Amino acid sequence: AVVAFPVFFVISSVSLSAHAHPFGIGGWASTYLSVCGLFAGAFCILVRMRKDKTSTTRGYGNVGCIISWLCAMIVIYGRYGIAGVGVVGVTTVVGIPVSILATLCSSPILLLLEGEGSSSSKHTHQRSSAKSKWHGLVLTKLTRRNWIAPLLIGTVGVFVTASLYAIFLRGCGLSKFSFLFGTYDVITNHEDVFSHIFGSKRTTGIGALDDVATMAQKSVVHTKTMIAAARLSGSGIWTAKSILGPFLHLVGLAATLPSLQYLVKHSWYGKAPLFGKVVLALPLNVLAIIIGRGIPSLVAAATIGLIGGALQLTTVKNP
Repeated sequence: AVVAFPVFFVISSVSLSAHAHPFGIGGWASTYLSVCGLFAGAFCILVRMRKDKTSTTRGYGNVGCIISWLCAMIVIYGRYGIAGVGVVGVTTVVGIPVSILATLCSSPILLLLEGEGSSSSKHTHQRSSAKSKWHGLVLTKLTRRNWIAPLLIGTVGVFVTASLYAIFLRGCGLSKFSFLFGTYDVITNHEDVFSHIFGSKRTTGIGALDDVATMAQKSVVHTKTMIAAARLSGSGIWTAKSILGPFLHLVGLAATLPSLQYLVKHSWYGKAPLFGKVVLALPLNVLAIIIGRGIPSLVAAATIGLIGGALQLTTVKNP
């Protein structure tokens, strides 16, 4: 793996000569990370299928799993951004941004993580510790009872991180480093949206000529994108016209944290929170959905907290 990843980087970076977007179709970043993610995922699966494993073997397999998942997340948000603003093509499915659906579909990769919950794990761990100083990612507390916790933690972590990025970093000047970050998430006005969808001399170098059907389709995309762009621009401190929008979205994000915290701890430790705490935290998620509509990842996090909290009420005893 140490030799393969640099080789993949050299091969994939050849596409730079075509001036393709790093995370677009055929872009060097998406190509490189996709290959590395598939390679790391295949390694993790092979380790998981082995019958004779030590603690170190499991640790290396877990590292491969995390790398595969991280590569998938970077490719998803590098390609589609927070809300698909400025991306020509399919950006929503049934009104849900592709980045949100792709995050939910890719998070099951974390189910490949393997803990040390078996009866023979202590023996294998002691035996392997004498041979190696670094054992990879050894998860001693991951068992069959909390196997779904990594999936939940990873999904929630991505949504919260994306929301924080939209509020504090989006539009702050990262577009200067578009070689690394891309340009999809720095669209802040009507002119940028129009040029990305219909084409312009500023972005394409030539005037865009389309037939009636294509123009009609682009018009629909333009309308939806303008709505998403306006909401997203109003949620960031660098792009909003007033500080009220970012402040409300920050309050909405903070409102989701209690429910998410209870849900994560319950899934990992198996200990349910108090009934009263869950009841008090549920309405906060509804508030977050209402005032945080500008950031899809914030709405997704609040929805998870709301649904998860409702399910917790069925397991928590009412005093």
